[in-house]
Amino acid sequence: MPHTHVSTKAEAIHDALEVFQEVHHHQPDAHEKARLVSDTIKEWEHEQVEEMHAADNAA
Repeated sequence: MPHTHVSTKAEAIHDALEVFQEVHHHQPDAHEKARLVSDTIKEWEHEQVEEMHAADNAA
């Protein structure tokens, strides 16, 4: 999963859905969407934690 680099979960999910549609040429079904949302949230939260740790280490 690519890094999201956006400020909110909603933006990350929106971007992930757009990328899915571009790559697969269809909208995700319910199962694909659930997996995509879950994976995107995990990645977004992981990035937020990394940013907080980087900021703590820089201080």
